[in-house]
Amino acid sequence: MIHPPFHSPRAPRSRRGFTLVELLVVIAIIGILVALLLPAVQSAREAARRTSCKNQLKQIGLACQLHVDARKVLPSGGWGYNWTADANRGAGPDQPGSWIYNVLDYLEQGDVRRLGQGLATTSAAFRTASITLHQTPIPTFNCPSRRAAGLYPSPWGPPGNAPIAEQPWLADTARQGVAKSDYAASAGDSRYFSGDNYYRPDSYAAINPALWTPTNICGAPGSDPEEREKFCQTGVIYYRSRLKLSQVLDGASHTYLVGEKWLPVASYDGFTDEDDPAYTGGDNQGMYTGFEWDNHRAAWNPDGNSGPERSQPAQDDETDRHWGPERRFGSAHPAAFQMLFCDGSVHSIGYDIDHLTHRALANRLEGEAVSGW
Repeated sequence: MIHPPFHSPRAPRSRRGFTLVELLVVIAIIGILVALLLPAVQSAREAARRTSCKNQLKQIGLACQLHVDARKVLPSGGWGYNWTADANRGAGPDQPGSWIYNVLDYLEQGDVRRLGQGLATTSAAFRTASITLHQTPIPTFNCPSRRAAGLYPSPWGPPGNAPIAEQPWLADTARQGVAKSDYAASAGDSRYFSGDNYYRPDSYAAINPALWTPTNICGAPGSDPEEREKFCQTGVIYYRSRLKLSQVLDGASHTYLVGEKWLPVASYDGFTDEDDPAYTGGDNQGMYTGFEWDNHRAAWNPDGNSGPERSQPAQDDETDRHWGPERRFGSAHPAAFQMLFCDGSVHSIGYDIDHLTHRALANRLEGEAVSGW
């Protein structure tokens, strides 16, 4: 008789899982690791965005240099807030549009620059071309730490500002959205630098060449500030400017050319009304508007009517919105903003820069180099 093999009974296997306490400990550890890692990830992303912003300023600097090579002068700054770009008006002081418009040819945007060329401003074709121009974003002019290239609504034109000369239809276009810039040219430390202070004809037919406001009459230090700086522009790109690099007396490596402009965080997405809580006069128009806060910034002037804090560079915030200090340079970056100098170099400058140093770097006429910034 064959007996089946004997099998001893097996002990039941223990199937022990995580206790609730152990699970909570693991979750807590993961949370701590994420909390430690997240700032590093955010810092790395911001560093990448800041580098991208710096590279864009370098591209703008190269475009300005190419403009100098081709035309012997830096790009002109346009006429005022009620004027904008016109492809039929050249690229110098007779061009009503902004310095940004004047460098498009040197940023491989010549097709955009020529929109409307050869067309009468009264024609439907010119109107279509102009709308296309103002609604064509160009990524080079938007800092990735602030906002992507896109269309941002504005109250440009009536009923707020004066009608847009020769192109009144752009008022409706602006409310739908226009391309804007996060970079502004340096107008220096001028006492007056708003388009309100300069002659702005209402139409091409009304232009009186004898009335163009002189901006290159700058008296010697110590002279009457009312006469010396009422119209003088001490920067490098300003109202109807036509400046040679040889006229930058402080040296190209010690003088601002273009930099990041200050903007309240609340204004990033645009606005359509001057009563909007996000409203700022420094971003209420498109990037092809002539000489005005939107595309120019300045440093403090001791003969002005406000203290240095109004022009001190600042990081974007939400504390100073309505009619805030539109003349400021600044940025969305922590600790520092970036400035392109006339020699093409780009430097990060702390928001705590001494206001006198900041002023000297903005002024091309002091005749002395500034170091230690």
